[in-house]
Amino acid sequence: MPEASQGGFVDINSFLLASQAATGQNGGMQPKQPDKARTKPVAADMALDADDVAWVERYAAEVERAFGPQFKEASDRFKEGQVLLDRFGTAIQAVLENGRSVFPVVDEAHNELCIAGALLANKGPRFVRREYEPPLAGSAQTIDFRATGDDGLIAYIDVKTIKPMGKDRWDHYQQILARSLFPPNVQVVVKKEWLGGEIWHSAFAARDRMLEYTLEMESKVARAQLAGDKTLFILSLCGEGFHWHEDQLEDFVSFYRSGAHRPDDPFAKMEAHDMSAKRISLKKNISRFACMRRAQFDITCNRLNWNVQSPPYPSF
Repeated sequence: MPEASQGGFVDINSFLLASQAATGQNGGMQPKQPDKARTKPVAADMALDADDVAWVERYAAEVERAFGPQFKEASDRFKEGQVLLDRFGTAIQAVLENGRSVFPVVDEAHNELCIAGALLANKGPRFVRREYEPPLAGSAQTIDFRATGDDGLIAYIDVKTIKPMGKDRWDHYQQILARSLFPPNVQVVVKKEWLGGEIWHSAFAARDRMLEYTLEMESKVARAQLAGDKTLFILSLCGEGFHWHEDQLEDFVSFYRSGAHRPDDPFAKMEAHDMSAKRISLKKNISRFACMRRAQFDITCNRLNWNVQSPPYPSF
């Protein structure tokens, strides 16, 4: 979220629309300019035409070329590499058979490939063993990766993709205003005629998912009694850099670490109100939050921060 100082405001419209232009997010299946005119929007679940099918197949082949050799070369350290590639291939096939509506499953599988590749490439420590969805003692749940370092470190990494579906929630934004659920020194500005309802929904839903996935991983760690010396629990949140940004995660991390919301966190009052109403408490057993940005259809990630920190307060 853009910074909001005392008495300042957060203009989500300008911020996210600028990001859309910068990252090339256009919401279509292909990242190129259309080669034929369209007289009306394409439905999300509309079957792919021949050009779309050809593009999806090329995209899938590029992903296979990017990660297949890396996984094969590291097969002594990571035996389930083909399992991840097969999952991605299954997701691609679902898109070819069912259309655009199931593409989020492709994004999720692709982001797992990126995290797997980053773990294999890590040098400090070098992970000598990498497991995908290892069984957890006393639990039917899974954590995506367990990586064992050459220094004895064990890292559990759960990978989640946050990409809210497009939805006009202007009514919800108006309700938040009416209930005075923004901090008194923060004004969140969206304009209805500039897709304000959709942009508000993306920002709100992204923050909601951060809490949801945090509670989910905390529960997995606690139920399986995984805590131990030289053990890290990392929640890796992946996005495109349009629906939400790393600085929004920084605000959440600040709350998670300190137990108190920052005064310039736009979602402070809403989150506190919701957690109180639902009697939600945090176990605080997650060691780190990672943030990975990969624009849709990019083959590799654009940025990966393994340890997102709370934003610093301005110096005197």
